[in-house]
Amino acid sequence: MPTLDRPRIEYRTPDDLVGEVQRGLIRIPTFQRSFKWEARDVVMLFDSIFRGYPIGNILLWRRPAPKQRLTIGPLVIDAPETDSALWVVDGQQRITSLVGALVDAETSSDSRFRVHLDLDNAEFHTAGARQVPPRSWIPVSKLLDTRTYLRWVRDNREWLTEDNLSLGDSAAKAIREYQIPTYVVTSADEEPLVEIFARMNSQGKRLRKDEVFQALHSSRSGDGPSTLKDLENVTASLGFGALDNRLALRCVLAFRGGDIFREDFKEEFLSPEDRADTFRNVSESLLEVVRFLQQDALIPHIRLLPYSHFVPVLTRFVGLFGQPEGRAATLLRRWVWRGAVAGTRARGISVADVRNQVESVSGKDPVESAMHLLRLVNTPPEFTVELDKVHFNHAITKINVLGMLASDPHDLLTGASIDIPEALRSGSPLVAVLADTEVPDGLKLANRIVTERKYPDAQRRLTLAPAEVRESHLVDAVALGLLKSGSIEEFTAYRGEALSRAIRWHVSQMAEWGARDAHAVSDLMRRAV
Repeated sequence: MPTLDRPRIEYRTPDDLVGEVQRGLIRIPTFQRSFKWEARDVVMLFDSIFRGYPIGNILLWRRPAPKQRLTIGPLVIDAPETDSALWVVDGQQRITSLVGALVDAETSSDSRFRVHLDLDNAEFHTAGARQVPPRSWIPVSKLLDTRTYLRWVRDNREWLTEDNLSLGDSAAKAIREYQIPTYVVTSADEEPLVEIFARMNSQGKRLRKDEVFQALHSSRSGDGPSTLKDLENVTASLGFGALDNRLALRCVLAFRGGDIFREDFKEEFLSPEDRADTFRNVSESLLEVVRFLQQDALIPHIRLLPYSHFVPVLTRFVGLFGQPEGRAATLLRRWVWRGAVAGTRARGISVADVRNQVESVSGKDPVESAMHLLRLVNTPPEFTVELDKVHFNHAITKINVLGMLASDPHDLLTGASIDIPEALRSGSPLVAVLADTEVPDGLKLANRIVTERKYPDAQRRLTLAPAEVRESHLVDAVALGLLKSGSIEEFTAYRGEALSRAIRWHVSQMAEWGARDAHAVSDLMRRAV
């Protein structure tokens, strides 16, 4: 059993923490979540310190740290190598808030750290980046150092009252002398910290599941992928866009088997080697998953993926059987598209459905597993295009856009094929041709083209574009005539029919409803021989 020196209780003032951060002694591990407190949380922290209220304990892990550039809130520190750095296990949000505000509350570009005390009413506030605070507001960074505070008082003595001065003195004393209970753990082994972290996270404001997993199982060394963030970057490197942390976690859990929604991660890996192998294998599997989605399922980007659960299910499939190919790839492509359409009819995919799909990927035969997945999809009687859906929070909108992309839309200015990642980078790739107020609500999609440029004059550019460019957006000569004549309702109705035909055709090609969902006949014949 790993040995653990009894945690040592120390007390630190805000000034102590500022100094340790600036000297590079306090480190924020990569497994910690980013700074997520809002302005009101930071203000409440300073108000509690001023009033002498408890703000909770801080837990630090004393261990070596390399030379590195640190970013803690608004501060960037070139930290030296040290044998006794203090790694933050619990207390990151409080430390970042204190240091960020106390170092330079006046000029920080992040308004959460621009904390001021109103000397007229003893209330703390944050100031916007362009806001000029009232003269009665003193930045808390002026209260930390005695000389700085006295200089500010001297510069403002013409209007300061005795009550203002008394309040400022009290606040400065409180901030400089406030004692924060700090537990410092010294251990060469991670396991005691895992146990402490798990216990601390069982109370109070809980982390998300992916954050707990990251905290417990992110390697701090090595060249291979070792964090959920690394897995996000794997998919981004292929132009597919980055996974979010929760989806990356589900891919890891799907790869390892069992319930991908489980919450007990403490003993997920048998050893650091097991953890490293898992992250490496999941990374390699994700490369194949993305290639399959882009090349076989013709889904070029994660923002166009109707439902995210396809990624962890496919990660498990690739982990067991390798790259989908042949008959298995065909059946998986049908499963993705039929599942997408079925999800829009059911208004979503349930957790139970996802669990069942992950569990169905098993055995030794990839085709059998793909067949099992297909059997779990409730095929709708008929796919209907919904031309009123243009927002990307609807799965049907993504299906619509994928159908539009099948026509290979060209840029109105250059005539080149649309760069999909670029079109998605700044939001929706759908750009209105006319003002939506002129278009019937049920035909909003008929008033959209897919483009990577946000043209403010899309109507003019569309009418001036060469025929082949216009037709790539499903605007033929008839539609062009209606658009030029100002026949808005007729134009959107006509183009809406063209869009519906194109989208239905593409979905049908991808889903292949009514096809034989079994082993290929040629495979069966080879087995018989």
